[in-house]
Amino acid sequence: MAVIKKNICHCGLTGKDYRSCCGLYHTGARVTDRSPLEVLMSRYSAFCESNGEYLLKTWHPDFRPDTTAKKFSREIKNGGKWVKLKVYGVLVNPERTEAMIRYELSYRDASGVVRSTCVSNFVFEDGRWFYTDEAENTDMNALPPELDSADTVRAELDLIAG
Repeated sequence: MAVIKKNICHCGLTGKDYRSCCGLYHTGARVTDRSPLEVLMSRYSAFCESNGEYLLKTWHPDFRPDTTAKKFSREIKNGGKWVKLKVYGVLVNPERTEAMIRYELSYRDASGVVRSTCVSNFVFEDGRWFYTDEAENTDMNALPPELDSADTVRAELDLIAG
């Protein structure tokens, strides 16, 4: 008997297939109105899909680079292959208007697998969450405990699931 491999979404956070997870955001069937984690996971999947249009659309206009979706998609496609997203924690202010997420990206390029730990900033405006930028000069040993808490990730995933 053949084993059927389920097409798990690139983000790896929900256990759903791509079309039932991040694909919904990429097609516009769902918007990032519940959690900043929606933006992170759908943007990661957009990198995997070389979807520059979606990446630019979810980047806050005040921080968005001056490029076209076609050019951005080509740059992504010519880069490395995205391998894994691991989210360590989510910190959202009480008003749910600003957030930070700590995560690790893994990708493969000509030199091998590269891992990068990041802290990104997000903002809620006009009824949806946007990525703004990477936190600069971040001391990973001095971060708030929420950014190293699986509980905060689970709570945001619960919000997304509704």
